[in-house]
Amino acid sequence: MKKIHPLILCGGSGTRLWPISRTRSPKQFQKIGGKDSVSFLQAAIQRHSGEAFHDPCIVTSLRHRGTVVSQLREIQSGSRIICEPMARNTGPAVLASAHMLIASDPNALILVVPADHVIEGDINSTITRYADAALDGQIITFGIAPRGPESGFGYITKGEEVAGHAGLHKVAQFIEKPPKAEAQRIIDKLDAAWASGISLFSAKTIIEEYEKYDPETAATVKRSVMGAAIFPEAFYLDADAFSDAKADPTEMAVFERSDRIATTSLDVVWNDVGSWAAMFEISKPDADGNVFQGDVVAVGSTNTMVRSEGRLVSIVGLEDIIVVDTPDALLVTRRNSSQKVKDVVEALKQKARPEAEYYASAAPKMVSFTMPAGLERIHETETFNLGTSQLPLGAFIDMEPGHGRQVIVVKGTVQAQGPSWQKIVREGGRIYADPDGSIRITNCGDGEGELLFMTFDTEVDSPKSLPATSHA
Repeated sequence: MKKIHPLILCGGSGTRLWPISRTRSPKQFQKIGGKDSVSFLQAAIQRHSGEAFHDPCIVTSLRHRGTVVSQLREIQSGSRIICEPMARNTGPAVLASAHMLIASDPNALILVVPADHVIEGDINSTITRYADAALDGQIITFGIAPRGPESGFGYITKGEEVAGHAGLHKVAQFIEKPPKAEAQRIIDKLDAAWASGISLFSAKTIIEEYEKYDPETAATVKRSVMGAAIFPEAFYLDADAFSDAKADPTEMAVFERSDRIATTSLDVVWNDVGSWAAMFEISKPDADGNVFQGDVVAVGSTNTMVRSEGRLVSIVGLEDIIVVDTPDALLVTRRNSSQKVKDVVEALKQKARPEAEYYASAAPKMVSFTMPAGLERIHETETFNLGTSQLPLGAFIDMEPGHGRQVIVVKGTVQAQGPSWQKIVREGGRIYADPDGSIRITNCGDGEGELLFMTFDTEVDSPKSLPATSHA
């Protein structure tokens, strides 16, 4: 049997699971059942392992590469990492991965799975059963038998059976998140399933369909792969090309337009864990219907969830409440209001509160550009300054706009993020100040970095066409 490449999409912010999930430490990296359990990402990796599968390929952002590497090491996974320079929805991410995989495996089969779902049951037997159909050119999107008229999910309706593949049907229609009454009608009148976000196809097929239905994005994504920086720990897509890709999900770009699309249902318990109420549903309650994670003492409480990330939390007389306590933020909500947690996050962002972005203990370490920690001045005159500085792993500097400013990466690998661009810069690479705004330079390598700072008092503009360059 042809082995399958799991492609795990590790994006999104998971704002509905705040305060556990933050922008810089989102849902997919959080432990499902508390600190002693695996994360959503780790569970997804372990779910699709064994003889039927290759080591998975994980698509994530530059910001989260280090977290992915750390979590892979925890479970001793040999996964490969593809880093997106900016978010462009699932379509370009899947297409770039297909180009990467087909280069070493011309008949590569790709299983696309979200990193942040919880699934119980034998999912892989159904997936492997239709590997031959995928090799024959079918694009298979897997459905879930509806448990009720959910308005937050998309629906897939089935058409005629695909010849030669029992149980596999052509997709009759995709229906995007209908109102509850319409969802009930769909369930009652049509052969429909929830859209799970899980799909199976060959790399060759998805590339061909993209070239057919969105040739411009197909070309730009291919350029981003051809111009990528390849390191042992990750594959960094070219930012200039990738930024031109249309930010559409795979479903919109290809699935809803292709005549190769087919579907079948998975016989599993599936939950996309889109709220704290959903987190409650996937947990195992005690005799009083309570779910406790961490150091919790409860008296006279029922159907309540408490998660503590450290200190003791005590509750008395609560019913249908969710309490989530972290070192720097506390959430208390009724279970039936937990979808509104995203509104709390939006309010925090509007007030520029750091709790929306990261934990207080993980606040970014900032080093001043003009006087970075450990700066050793090599030469200084009225018109020229030259100095070096160490940049610890994970730390960053902000280089402000200005004529004649540049940084050379002497040691390590950094991410340079300007007002409208991002770039990976390796040893010997040069970063020029951008007149349109500040540039954040972050050590995204595997060890301490070293930078050389140069400032010239000159009226000559810094080269804007190459805001960050790299010498291979």
